[in-house]
Amino acid sequence: MEKDNMEILAFIGSAILFALFTLVVLFVLIKMSARLALIILFLIPVIPVLLMPGIAISFLSHRHMLLADGLVPINNFHILLMLWSTLVGLILYTEFLTWYLRKGRSISKGADKNKSANPFATIQESTSTAIGTVKNGLLKR
Repeated sequence: MEKDNMEILAFIGSAILFALFTLVVLFVLIKMSARLALIILFLIPVIPVLLMPGIAISFLSHRHMLLADGLVPINNFHILLMLWSTLVGLILYTEFLTWYLRKGRSISKGADKNKSANPFATIQESTSTAIGTVKNGLLKR
């Protein structure tokens, strides 16, 4: 019975540490910079392994459960890898999205320069103007 309580406490402690880790990375991603969040994402787990290798490795190798009739152990290291892949995906997605939005804004600014003077232009004229602007922008690359 006491061993079960220790396992539950270890799971809760691990969950709290991983939740704090995730919240710190997401906070830095939202409030500061995606590149800084990526650096923090890798430094927070690496620094304890370098400073306190015994404690860090015993924490990362702690087994929470076994799947597939004991063939697949789930350790803290597996949970950390899952969090890393998820957070790296989020960071890369936000970087790509901001790049794409900036790129679209610069194309739309170029379209405003070539806008026809007629405010009641037909959809066909507006579309052909927009396509011509994008085409010219692509050809200039």
